[in-house]
Amino acid sequence: FGESFRALRTALVATGVSEPTHLLAVTSTQPLEGKTTTAVNVALSLAIGGARVLLIDADMRRPSLHTAMRLPNDLGLSELLSGKARMRDVVQRGGDPNLLVISAGQTPPNPSELLGSDRMRAFLRQLATGPFDWVVIDTPPVLAVTDAVVVAPLVHSVAFVVGADMTRWRLAERAVHTLRGGQPRHVAAILNRVDFVRNRYYYSRYYGQQYKNYYAHARAS
Repeated sequence: FGESFRALRTALVATGVSEPTHLLAVTSTQPLEGKTTTAVNVALSLAIGGARVLLIDADMRRPSLHTAMRLPNDLGLSELLSGKARMRDVVQRGGDPNLLVISAGQTPPNPSELLGSDRMRAFLRQLATGPFDWVVIDTPPVLAVTDAVVVAPLVHSVAFVVGADMTRWRLAERAVHTLRGGQPRHVAAILNRVDFVRNRYYYSRYYGQQYKNYYAHARAS
């Protein structure tokens, strides 16, 4: 599990990010695909690797990041965007000295409007030139509400989590099409919940064939 996220961290860092602070949103097609688990562990992996990371829960309808991080959720992004709290009031320390967290806060009546507000845009612009190397934002599933589509154009890239053996191809395709409607700069897919034990025949057959083709090509060259 840990090695998978270290590999994912390497892939993210190797994308050639030129911004001083990289804003990464994490979403999925539907609930229970592991987007929050992915967001938390990507943030932790980056922080353990030495990066300064801010992890934000922008899923204000069904917040769960604070539960995963074992943090209170009295004040968070909702209060910050509605003007009821300041930055220093909502930031909490995560499980690593390099990791800070902003939970979702109390569920507002207008989550989409808050995420698409001028205050949210100004907040992310400020973060893009702030003290962090990475800002990881957990957003709601694409097909459930429009929140992730609203956030997509405000960040540098979007990580689209797909649950193996639980998400139909057509639904994932529709979700990506919907997400691209927000004109994100870059979208990366993360395949989650892969059962390597149950699927070991497929993976060994697939990779075995890939190596066979590679070496056959190498001999022919």
